[in-house]
Amino acid sequence: MRKIFTLIAMFATVGVLSMQAQVFQKAPVKFTTTALRTQRAAIQPGANQTWWGYAGSTNELTGVGVGQADTYHCAIFIPGNHSVAGGKTIHAVRFGLVSPNAKDAKVWIAKSKPTTINATNCLQVVDVPQSELGSLNIEVPLNEPYAIPAEGVYVGYSFTISKVQYSADGYPILLEPESSSSNTLLIKADNTVPNWSDESSNFGYLFLHVLLEGDSFADNIVTPRDFGSVYAEVSNNATATIKIDNQGVSPVSSINFVIGNDGQEFHADINPAIPAYSRGYIGTVIPAESEQSIKNKTLTITKVNGNDNNADDKTASFTLYSLSEIISRSALVEQYTGTGCGWCPMAKMRAAFGNRFAGVAIHQYSNQSSDAMYIDRNSYAKHGMNGAPSARINRGEVVDPYYGSDSDVLLDLEAALAIPAMANLQVSGTFDETNTKVDANAKFSPLFDGTYKLEFVLIADGLKGSGKDWNQTNYYAQYTASQVGEEFADVCSGGKYGTNPIQGYTFNDVAIASSYVSGSNQISAQTLTAGENAEVSYTLNLPTYAKLKNALQMDQIYVIAVLIASDGSVANVAKVKVADYDPTAISGIHTATATEAARYNQGLWQSSCLQLLRRRRLQTLRRRYQGGLWCPI
Repeated sequence: MRKIFTLIAMFATVGVLSMQAQVFQKAPVKFTTTALRTQRAAIQPGANQTWWGYAGSTNELTGVGVGQADTYHCAIFIPGNHSVAGGKTIHAVRFGLVSPNAKDAKVWIAKSKPTTINATNCLQVVDVPQSELGSLNIEVPLNEPYAIPAEGVYVGYSFTISKVQYSADGYPILLEPESSSSNTLLIKADNTVPNWSDESSNFGYLFLHVLLEGDSFADNIVTPRDFGSVYAEVSNNATATIKIDNQGVSPVSSINFVIGNDGQEFHADINPAIPAYSRGYIGTVIPAESEQSIKNKTLTITKVNGNDNNADDKTASFTLYSLSEIISRSALVEQYTGTGCGWCPMAKMRAAFGNRFAGVAIHQYSNQSSDAMYIDRNSYAKHGMNGAPSARINRGEVVDPYYGSDSDVLLDLEAALAIPAMANLQVSGTFDETNTKVDANAKFSPLFDGTYKLEFVLIADGLKGSGKDWNQTNYYAQYTASQVGEEFADVCSGGKYGTNPIQGYTFNDVAIASSYVSGSNQISAQTLTAGENAEVSYTLNLPTYAKLKNALQMDQIYVIAVLIASDGSVANVAKVKVADYDPTAISGIHTATATEAARYNQGLWQSSCLQLLRRRRLQTLRRRYQGGLWCPI
């Protein structure tokens, strides 16, 4: 079962984050949701009572806000026919507010989204004592119990942030980051977002619960989520992680399920149990087919805790890949970035996954006059990323390069690397005799019939220069390492690069050329049968822009091959250092110092001895992470 925890202690904010102050944003750095005060005794549900909310009782909370002092209003809408709350009576409201500078909190219920929180616009308004704030579980009894009518009701809370001193002040609305339906996160801020906005699809579920009372509450109601693709070698078992929603009043400790219509029932225990009205994960095995195939399947949960599953929706869909060979893959991680990107994260993916990480830092956020590493949009594949920093893993959905799709991009990358490749792929690259071009070669063999496209990308490490077009914007300079975590220490106040902007920084994983010319990939697609061998060669030109050209470290250039399947997915990725650099060739790329010349000459002698072996061989890179990486992923 996957468990995500919010890390890093709450920290002081040095200034207002002006670039994110006008719209709701997730906190740009993590903060803990630990309560600031001692919890008082909780309201325990009585007979025929239970706490319920769209957000589960979890540690998977994050903060959302506008980054400045304002008055916030947050709400959910409960339909009159809701499967759990419909026909019930609300006795109390529970929410979390850990901002140290929150005041004037109120809990309210209303027939419509109120313009102002008062007795005219609301059915009930209850002031929250200041002493109650600073807790994850602020439990407020209503003035009198309220029966949810057929037309439904809005339940919410409001508060004022007097000043932004801490991150929890700038992003005070606590929520569970999930894919959610409408009306589960309704928010507004008087000064910056004065109209109600449904941010459910952008951020998730508002962390708000209500204490319900009714004659009975349904139980043993579990719905599985569609879980994409599952991979296994033929005649073996696949391992699947399935997300399920517990919509019953009791915790779920086990389920039974069937796959398709074959009738065989499987059992899975869940430890720890998934609490009432919460979401959780189970891990289980699914048998593969006896022959290589791709088949759409269904999984239906038949029993919950040994009882019949009472859910209306009991079935999830998935695709089962039964493979003749399990091929380990690398992951392509493309990041939209630039020297003007002040929130660009450090290289934690590269540090964590080493040579299985094929990072491509696409410097297009800033233009060439302010970013010497700028690559023209027609010289790289269309990537669909507009805001920096943002990233795509294996050409998948756009995610935050630090948080990923949820709370940690390393989880996204780990999941991507767990998917077997759909083709064997090898790549090699050599410099031409003038050191102005790279001759790239790729060999590949797919597992399935289809049309395959190959792309080449050149990336460079160790780029460094002087002047404003090498200065890296750095918004982390306003924080200390103790405030945002040690992985950012070098770029925080007091760190080696703790200035804004940073001068003299070294950039890695920078895209400097690709097989795209004038917006089109110059390598033709090939239609292949399963197991058929193919080979592609292509020559890439090194940059001619003087500032970038002169910064190239010729022993730190790599070629990446990206193989794209018929459905647009990345079948596999391979990366290797470009070999056979001859420092004595006349190219004008780099003028070596005496020390560099000695190092290069030694490398040339070694290269001459090994040249025949290295030309056609896949190089395995094992590089030690060098600390302090900036915008590269």
